[in-house]
Amino acid sequence: MTPLVSAVIPTIGRPSLARAVQSVLNQTQPVAEIIVVADTDAAVPLPSDDRIVLLRKCAGSGPARCRQLGIDAAHGTVIALLDDDDEWHTTKLARQLEAVDSLASTHWIASSRMVVLGPGTRRRIWPRRVIEPGESIAEYLFRLTDLRLGGSALQTSTLCFPVDLAREVRWDVHAGAAKDEPSWLIRVQRTIPDVRVVQLPDVLSTYNVQQQSRSRDKSDRTGQYIEWGLQYLASESPRVLGDYLCTSPISAAVSARSLDGVLRSLQAALRYGRPGPFAMAYAVLNAARIAIRSAGPANR
Repeated sequence: MTPLVSAVIPTIGRPSLARAVQSVLNQTQPVAEIIVVADTDAAVPLPSDDRIVLLRKCAGSGPARCRQLGIDAAHGTVIALLDDDDEWHTTKLARQLEAVDSLASTHWIASSRMVVLGPGTRRRIWPRRVIEPGESIAEYLFRLTDLRLGGSALQTSTLCFPVDLAREVRWDVHAGAAKDEPSWLIRVQRTIPDVRVVQLPDVLSTYNVQQQSRSRDKSDRTGQYIEWGLQYLASESPRVLGDYLCTSPISAAVSARSLDGVLRSLQAALRYGRPGPFAMAYAVLNAARIAIRSAGPANR
């Protein structure tokens, strides 16, 4: 039996929403419904299609609560997530559903590679390595094996999974967490140890990280990222926790140009974890990067 797919798109009313919805309508594997959850009180213009349903959440509820509202309202058997500034390639759903068709269990999550656009004219393909069958999600996402970012990723707009999975392990439990999708993914694997993560090597979506994206937030969220790691990765190996604390919180500190944030992240990594050489090098290089910027002529 062909699965009935419910696409769930949280939105804060970006103009890019129309493009995201159109990429769902263009799928070679048709969807049963497109549930758009508005995290805004403003009008949300949408294409005309009987499959599109608009729900509203109180403005400022955040993407995790909006995703769960859409999941709870879905009539389909499979959920496919999409952010309002990303888009799917036309065969995305067909390729993913084909890949999981032979699985006897309903405990699966499908993902894929993606093209990453921005900031500016930058274009990359992430991840460089797909997750291995049975591999720890936390290990895959946060253990650093070189100095380049993008080596591993399970980005929200690539994910689809049985609806029952997200009703058993809910997204809104993690509302307000510094990292939405890793919070949910790690908890799924801990709750359902036999869950299969099938990540196709195909590039099946576009991830936009332009300046207007939430992904390019310039506020200093270093402390939130440190706390996330201490909460969600406490039971992981010291290497995973240390590598995480030397990378994600430090990336947040660099975006905010906070040398203090870099130093706090490095201190937490050494206190609570055992970061590897690549993570330590990443932290030191970024501390030097901010120090040089701070000492520049424009800051004197």
